[in-house]
Amino acid sequence: MKKWMRGVFIPGVLGILAGATISYAQTTVPDRTIDSDTGTTVQRDGVVRDGAVVEERVPRDRVVVEERVVERKRPGELYVAGFGGWTLGHSFSNTNDGGASSAQGSFDLADSVVYGMKVGYFMPGRMNWLGVELEGFNTTPHLEQRDNVPGSHLRVTTLGLNLIARKRLACRADDRDHYDRTRHTTAYEKDGRYYDDRTPVEENERCPLQVYAGAGPAIFFAETSNQFGNSSEKGEVGVNALAGLKYFVHRNVAIFGEYKFNYAGFDFQQFQSTAAAAQGITGNYKASHFVGGLAVHF
Repeated sequence: MKKWMRGVFIPGVLGILAGATISYAQTTVPDRTIDSDTGTTVQRDGVVRDGAVVEERVPRDRVVVEERVVERKRPGELYVAGFGGWTLGHSFSNTNDGGASSAQGSFDLADSVVYGMKVGYFMPGRMNWLGVELEGFNTTPHLEQRDNVPGSHLRVTTLGLNLIARKRLACRADDRDHYDRTRHTTAYEKDGRYYDDRTPVEENERCPLQVYAGAGPAIFFAETSNQFGNSSEKGEVGVNALAGLKYFVHRNVAIFGEYKFNYAGFDFQQFQSTAAAAQGITGNYKASHFVGGLAVHF
């Protein structure tokens, strides 16, 4: 009897334990996966039922850390604008006649209408606060009569190349949905971590108020005309300086107000007549311009 139990019972118990061990090993399989966010390999445990993994468990001794690089893309920004306003004529000073080179004092410049256009470009990347601008405008601040010296019609056309610096103000909350409900992107995260891929017009809408200033060389084309004839000054180099305030009423459209100052030296060969011959005049041209306009940004 003892021999029978030893030969049958003990092998049976060992067989049951071996079967249970094999069954448990088949229902728990290791699964090695690659985390899509971090690119690292993560060891996971999968519970198999009917041949399919239905549950994943991260081992307690492992911590999955997600890493994300915040990349800010800031492309360049192009704009065109038109403007008009008022010229406040200062003076045509330090004038001398062309014959005897004797001082004649200064001429007052009349106020005038001014109008023009400009095109500009702000740099990409971290230098998007800096830009270059090409502008042209026309005004007619006539030379007014002084004592017995006749005045003259004066037309000045200015072509300026400016270096512009700007500062964005009145920025709204850093949430796209707050200021643009028509655009959605998967690159943005609601938890505050995001890929900052805003376009320039989106950034202008987020920060609608801008102040700016600039200066640069300018080429002045001037022409005078009175009863003694016409005289022109072509291509005189001078200075153009400006400062302004811009507000975006739409992501692509802004209104602005601007102040400009011009300085250049003119030499008119024929300005008045004497009994002997016609005389010219030289002097320094100074004028201020107050303008407003509309700009379209791309």
